[in-house]
Amino acid sequence: MFLDDDRFRITEWTIEPGDAIEMHEHEYDYAVVGVERSVMWAVLPDGSELEVQVEPGVAYTRQAGAAHQMENRGDVRVVFTEVEAKAYAK
Repeated sequence: MFLDDDRFRITEWTIEPGDAIEMHEHEYDYAVVGVERSVMWAVLPDGSELEVQVEPGVAYTRQAGAAHQMENRGDVRVVFTEVEAKAYAK
């Protein structure tokens, strides 16, 4: 983990081939920034799946409440940085 304070949590995640981040629900709005080129699969609570392309330096955002399991079905590791916004500036 890079940082965890009262405003942000910044974590670098690595998912090795065949591994997964178990089903979870995001408490905060968040952004994901790719570190290495790869593909991961988001498995949603209803069983549907989304293929997610991870590109270095390319970001996407999601709102709090997003729930999924993230799987690496490929043969290269998945590496990304996640930035969770715990509080907004006033």
